[in-house]
Formats: sequence, structure tokens, C-alpha cells
Amino acid sequence: MEPKRIALLLAQDQGHCRKLLRGVQTYAMQKQGWVLHDSPPVLQIVDSLRKWQPDAIIAHLFEPEIAQRVVQLGIPTVNTTSNVEKLEAPLVEVDHQAIGRLAAEHFLERRFTNFGFFGSTWAHSSKVRKAGFSDRLAKQGYRVSSCYAEYLPRLLVTADWRSVDDNVYQWLRDLPKPVGILACNDPPARYLAEACRQLGLRVPDTVALLGVDNDELECGLTKPPLSSVALPGEQIGYEAARLLDRLMAGKKSPKRPRLFAPLGIVTRQSTDTMAIDDVTVAAALGFIAERAVDAIGVQKVANHVGVSRRVLERKFQTLLDRTVLQEIRRVRIERAKDLLVGTDLPMPIVAARSGFSSPQRLAFVFREEVGVAPTAYRQQGQIRD
Repeated sequence: MEPKRIALLLAQDQGHCRKLLRGVQTYAMQKQGWVLHDSPPVLQIVDSLRKWQPDAIIAHLFEPEIAQRVVQLGIPTVNTTSNVEKLEAPLVEVDHQAIGRLAAEHFLERRFTNFGFFGSTWAHSSKVRKAGFSDRLAKQGYRVSSCYAEYLPRLLVTADWRSVDDNVYQWLRDLPKPVGILACNDPPARYLAEACRQLGLRVPDTVALLGVDNDELECGLTKPPLSSVALPGEQIGYEAARLLDRLMAGKKSPKRPRLFAPLGIVTRQSTDTMAIDDVTVAAALGFIAERAVDAIGVQKVANHVGVSRRVLERKFQTLLDRTVLQEIRRVRIERAKDLLVGTDLPMPIVAARSGFSSPQRLAFVFREEVGVAPTAYRQQGQIRD
């Protein structure tokens, strides 16, 4: 059997692309004779591709010039990003509209009434994420203030950093507060966090920030740690490799892109707040966010904020439309989701670290609140044949 040379143009400095690469490798392990060679998707690689003569290409084509040059090679290519519109290559990608809607729900749940979007003027994925975000908020009667800077997926080396700073700083100053901002990716959200620090704007109390990709390095380097929309990168990579295999076997290219829903939101400190003016409720929410994984109950929360249990419950129902216990449960569930998506920890440890007395209790509450078992939720992001 003749070996099949597969070129992988995936930028390994991005967490999402590293997940794509793992998915491709998982599929390739099932094939005899696949030879993989990877490189960042940069213009300099085009000549090397011509010389190497790959049988097929999987690429994350996020810049127009390199995208066109790769497609013009005439080699079967599967693209894993829709940043460049109307590209003549089959697409396996995440559903960007769904990302925007999910982000809107995240901020609405936290009672925000002011919203911002920080994205790119040219990247198609950014435009569609904004559309999903704005459309969902419009249904509730809200508008979104937008700011644009070319930070996708990184700030271009030719960009003028000073002009970016001036534009963004003025936008942040002018936004009505408190405000929830969706950034089109994690790196620009990290940039916004630093800009807020420079301007003396507290994150998340004054400005809540949400990124996309759940790149653990970016989210961990951000101060405070960044909440982010988690994407099914490994599954996308796996499906891209499977589609490429079909193309090399002479099958027709699909007419429509294959889109996958985002896995959910991994909530960290940058959005771990409620836009509430009531001092007592705000203090209770802060205490719950900090101590929900401990053995706390409603009375302990009431004691901490210095009001009766009855008064606190009435305030929660009026302002949040839920009970104190429901808020404790919500925070614990969010913590469990974080651990399920971001780690391989066994269920007893996930239960303990998210405030549940046992894996059985975690499973019961999780299924009741989320609609699926914890194991099924974890498997949603894993590769299926």
C-alpha cells in the first residue's frame, strides 16, 4: 500500500488547534500508511507543500492570503475554520451562532443589562458569533455595543499597538456599567482584562469578560482567570480527518459544512458575578461563589450577610427568581461542569471538589439540572467513531 502524505496546517500555539491535532492523530492511528507532517498555516509553507506533494491537507485557514494560496494548490483540503468566507474547501467547524447564543444566555442568567462585543472586522467567525450574541439579546430588548481590533487569532505583527490601545480604552471607558463582554477568542479577552486593570475597572464586578476556545494557558494567564466557551476541538479534528479520508477515496465533497455545537461555558472568576444592586444579595452571592463547594446551607449564608433566612429568601426570589439553595446548587453544578470538561478526574473527586456528598448525589442533581448524566456530559466532548 502506498503511503498517504497528509499535511496538517494547524497553529500549535493555539489551544483549539492543538485539540484539532489530537483529533486528527486519533483518526490517523486507525489507518495504515498515513504520514503526517505539520506546520503553522503561513505563506512560507506553500513552496514546501509543492515540493513535498501531499496527498491531502487539513488546515486551519484563518488568513485570506494563505487560505487562497493553499486552495489554489489543487490538493484535497479540509478546512477547520470559517474565518475566510466563500473558500472552495469543505468545512468542519464549530457552530458560531450557537457560541453567541450561549454567551448571551450566560450573561442574562447573571442579570446583566449592558453588553459588549470585542471582535474582528474581517474574520467571518467573529461576525457570526456577534450575530448570535446580538440576536439572542435583542429578543430580550437589549442592544450590544461593539469594538473591533484585529486580534484574531493573534494581533498581527504589522498592527499598531498604540492605536489598538487608544480605541479599546475609550470604548471601555464609555460602556455603561456593569457590563458583560463577549470577546471573539481568549487572547483578545485576556487583552481586555489587562486594559481593565490599567483603567481601574474591576473584573468581574464592573466588567465581566467571556472568551472563546477555553485555551487553558490563556485562561490561566488572564487575571482574574478567564471564563470561556469550550469547543469540541478533538471531535472536529477527528471528523475532518474522516472527511479527508473519504475525499482521498474519491468521494464527493459535501455541499454543506459540518458544524458542531459548543460544549458549554467553563465558568471562572472573570464572569463569576451577578449584576445586582442590592448589597445584601450581592454579598450572599459572593459568599456562595466562594464557599458553595463547602458544606454550607441557607442559614449559614443568611448568618454571613447578617439578615434572617426569611428576608434573604424573599430578596433572592424578588431579584433572582430562585431560592438561595437553588443558587448554591447552580454554583456547584457549574463547578462540576468545569471539572468534567477540563479534567479527567474520577467521579468521586469531581463530586467532592464541586460540593456534593457522593458521586451518586452528583449524578442525581446533575441529571435533574442539566438533563444528562455527568458521564454523558463529559463524553459530549470526546471523539466518537
